[in-house]
Amino acid sequence: MWMPTQDEAVEMYARFLAARHGKAASQYARKNAAKFLAKGDFAGHAIWTRVAGAVERGSENSANLEGVMALS
Repeated sequence: MWMPTQDEAVEMYARFLAARHGKAASQYARKNAAKFLAKGDFAGHAIWTRVAGAVERGSENSANLEGVMALS
């Protein structure tokens, strides 16, 4: 049975959030990270922060690809 690594899981969830929440996906992930931090769950905070970063990197990559496609 295939089990994703933590890095793969973060990337998959980031893509899911981006598809579901669009431009608000990063904000959604950061709010969840803050909730975990407020509860003292540092591991949960770290994961949600990584998801938010992956969402932001994904949107930057999408913007870069759109710019390249516009130049073609």
